[in-house]
Amino acid sequence: MKDKRQFRDVYMDGSVLETKIDFHARYSSIPIDLPAAIMARTGIPNDIDLLDIGCGTGHLIEAFAQMGHAGRLFGLDLVRPSIADTPRKRYAAGDAEYLPFPDDTFDAITCVHTLSHITDLPDAMREAQRVMHEPGTYIATANSLHAYPHTADYRQRIHRDFGWGLPGFTTSRVNAENLEQTLLEYWESVSVDFLDGELRIPVDEYPTYFAANIPIWDHAPTTVEQVKIFRQVTEWAREDQRDGYIIEPKRVAVAVASTIA
Repeated sequence: MKDKRQFRDVYMDGSVLETKIDFHARYSSIPIDLPAAIMARTGIPNDIDLLDIGCGTGHLIEAFAQMGHAGRLFGLDLVRPSIADTPRKRYAAGDAEYLPFPDDTFDAITCVHTLSHITDLPDAMREAQRVMHEPGTYIATANSLHAYPHTADYRQRIHRDFGWGLPGFTTSRVNAENLEQTLLEYWESVSVDFLDGELRIPVDEYPTYFAANIPIWDHAPTTVEQVKIFRQVTEWAREDQRDGYIIEPKRVAVAVASTIA
């Protein structure tokens, strides 16, 4: 897993994350609407104060703001998204393990696909509990170990062919299958729902989607190796395509946790 400095460098200009978000927006034949799922679990829009840890490009905060949310919205990530603040919506660069907020600041905290990237989960959970009112709502999401099977298989083949050992996936530490048990180590009450969807990516565009994941790999390929990888993935995708598409099922767990049982 990359360290914080490396992640900061990867996501500095937002292009890596934006590419993946764009592919999901255009090619989700069965979409998963995480903002809607989180809204349903928090009652948004309402007047609660919410912190989104690992806010990425700010898409979740922006969705809530556009819905007319009346409470304060804060987005935090290692790299601050380049979005203007407003009186009710603010962004900051910061670390989940050292939240730059006073005690008892928020009514709810969201952590979307971020737990796997946090180095010290106990510290991050203590910080989340410190800055959240009690009772409060903590919502975390994680992808399934079995989501995106082509992408996972191709990466395993690449690691084997290049002699890099076993790859470290973002689901290796925290995933849909262990999310409930992971959170129960820190929270008194956890409930989990599963959302299923599907990506249907045109086979000729699939290598670009695959390449967008390379910058977060624990092993950084050289330029020459990346050319070989792109060529090989293009060949594999053409072998595995169905009616001109690579079809990737996806599953997301949405966990709602609380300090109150």
